[in-house]
Amino acid sequence: MPNAIQIQVADSHLYPGCAVRIADLPEPAGAADLAEAHVEFADGSGAHATCHRRAHDELELTVDGYATQRRHLIDARHWLLFAVDATHHSWRVKRRLP
Repeated sequence: MPNAIQIQVADSHLYPGCAVRIADLPEPAGAADLAEAHVEFADGSGAHATCHRRAHDELELTVDGYATQRRHLIDARHWLLFAVDATHHSWRVKRRLP
């Protein structure tokens, strides 16, 4: 997945309060822009995702279904993240979106 945003999650799945790291998040080009992403989980599993900047400090992340290293199946889910630092490298999951 060339030019995809690399997202690192501090656990094997996302949940409210979970820490997320995004090293090179591009500036938004337009309100409707979606970016391709690859999510790497702490257990070594990964998933394809799309992300969209909702506001300067908010990001919507839609993660495709995947299996953890222990073969636990995680359904596709939609999340709202918020930036926890001024560089927008550190994020936290705020809540799950419908």
